[in-house]
Amino acid sequence: MNYTLQCMGCHTPDGAGVPDRVPSIRQTLLPFARMPEGRKFLVQVPGAAQSTLSNAELAVLLNWMIENLSAEHGDFKRFTEAEVASYRPNALVEVRATRERLLASQAPAAAAPAQPPSQGQ
Repeated sequence: MNYTLQCMGCHTPDGAGVPDRVPSIRQTLLPFARMPEGRKFLVQVPGAAQSTLSNAELAVLLNWMIENLSAEHGDFKRFTEAEVASYRPNALVEVRATRERLLASQAPAAAAPAQPPSQGQ
């Protein structure tokens, strides 16, 4: 219900967003949840940080979104009320630039070729 009321209007029912207006969250939720700066970003984006949800409710919602809307699935550290409370008061001003920086920080790891096994191991 909280996704429907707080997020779906912009990010759409499946998290795909609106091209050239609202970014899809399907490809970024899980990777961002695995990065310290990405976790801060997910809490500090204006729609999350300025929502009427309590810190505990926002933590539950973020965890639900990662588990249900991510294009890929895997382990991640679940958000807690305390973590949300620690990030939320700090306003994120440069949303687009921060998101682009986080995406760029993933690129080298994703683009790095696999290393062949060394001889004798």
